[in-house]
Amino acid sequence: MEEKTLRKKTVIAFLWCLVRSGFEQIITFIIFLFLSRMLTPDDFGVVALAAGIVEILRLLSWAGLFEAIIRAPDLDEVAADTAFWTSVTIGCLLAGLVLVLALPVARLFGQPVLAPVIRTMSLIVIASSLGITHTGRLARNFGHRSLAMRALAANIAGGLAALAVILAKGGMWALVAQRVGAEIMQTAAVWVALPWVPKLRFSLVEVRRMAGFGARITVVNIIAGVHMRVQEALVGLRLPVAAVGTLRIANRLTELIQQMVFLPANQATMVAFSRLQAEPANLRRAYLQALRLAGLAATPCFIGLACIGPRLVPWLFGSQWTAGVPVLQALCLAVVPVTVLYFMPPVLVAVGDAGGLAWLSAANLGLGVATTLIAASHGILAVGIGLTVRSWLLMPACFFLLNRATGLPGPSVLAALTAPAGAAAAAAIPVLAIRSWGNGDLAVPLRLAVDILLFGTAYCGFLLLFGRRFVAAVAESLTPLIPARLQAVLRRLCGTQAA
Repeated sequence: MEEKTLRKKTVIAFLWCLVRSGFEQIITFIIFLFLSRMLTPDDFGVVALAAGIVEILRLLSWAGLFEAIIRAPDLDEVAADTAFWTSVTIGCLLAGLVLVLALPVARLFGQPVLAPVIRTMSLIVIASSLGITHTGRLARNFGHRSLAMRALAANIAGGLAALAVILAKGGMWALVAQRVGAEIMQTAAVWVALPWVPKLRFSLVEVRRMAGFGARITVVNIIAGVHMRVQEALVGLRLPVAAVGTLRIANRLTELIQQMVFLPANQATMVAFSRLQAEPANLRRAYLQALRLAGLAATPCFIGLACIGPRLVPWLFGSQWTAGVPVLQALCLAVVPVTVLYFMPPVLVAVGDAGGLAWLSAANLGLGVATTLIAASHGILAVGIGLTVRSWLLMPACFFLLNRATGLPGPSVLAALTAPAGAAAAAAIPVLAIRSWGNGDLAVPLRLAVDILLFGTAYCGFLLLFGRRFVAAVAESLTPLIPARLQAVLRRLCGTQAA
């Protein structure tokens, strides 16, 4: 595929992924906000523990097939049928395992109600395995618009299910209904979007061909799933279950940004990077373009959230969640390494370095477990600080793997994020400086609006003053969507040519 055509398809795919993720996260966050006022930290803690276990098994059912489908130079019908029946078989077996292990796990955490919650959420594993092949084929063909519409419908369905349970006074089962309902609807929707019915055939040759790469990606996915939930499980073992709910609130806000900014770019670039796997120079350029775009949006969101967190969290969730504010602020300080880490999977998958990705994921998990275990005895804030330190410690490993895979040096990676990170840090100064101004004089929503406006204006100003080459490079990467005259205006405004 011609580079210009690929870039255009990638940018359009990114925008549709952004629409999908944006609406999805807004809807789920509104539901989450509503439920956080109706339920207790204990309720959230129990469901978070169950979700962590089920999520790991859900990733196992994928067996690396999603990435294998996207990366394959050619995908025939026999391979697609084999991928489908492989994922369904694994999914059904794992769902049965969930039913057996639910009670022992509940006893381990000392939460009897955890057993029925885990059993009910096992439906997620089966539903996910039924939809992974369809989702991979849609993504492979840049069908992100269709995926966006279906994800929106799925999340609305999940929200309605949660609302029905709340109205029936079902308590924490509203959280369970939301997750199960959304997953089932998501699978049904992708089957409608891609009316492909797999045939009853299975090829051992195709299994062997996908097994090597898929097995390593499965290890990566499992580690990623464990990493996302391990701190909550360890906190649940070392601290009261309410601390798990506190960490969940802090994680939920940072995940909101990641899902809205990183996930769309990750999904779109995985396909594009795979098409460039034999063109190292173009792959390096595409990676840096993706990193700049993500950094442009992510750094002000994370740093801005840390600034307004003390006002935002109690106003959104209620005063019972105030303990999560310092944990949230600690997690936000990991924005640079988190941005780099989020773009490691698509580039390493593209070049076939699943082993390096597995090694990095294992290091991420190991450091996460170690820092959480050490920090948990000092309280939930120490856990948040430890997780941020862990992210920064992984940066040298990321630089090594990127250089080995693409020839890209570490300083170039950091340079792609220096301008937005510096501008966001500078923009935080005036917001923090006037924090005590107007207390009691302005309503909280108005004060938050003032803080956000001040931070956004300062961020844009500092970026244009001190990051002109960065702005020009971002404009160049968006060439397919920016008219030539507007590109010229941006270059004159920046006083430079795009890098």
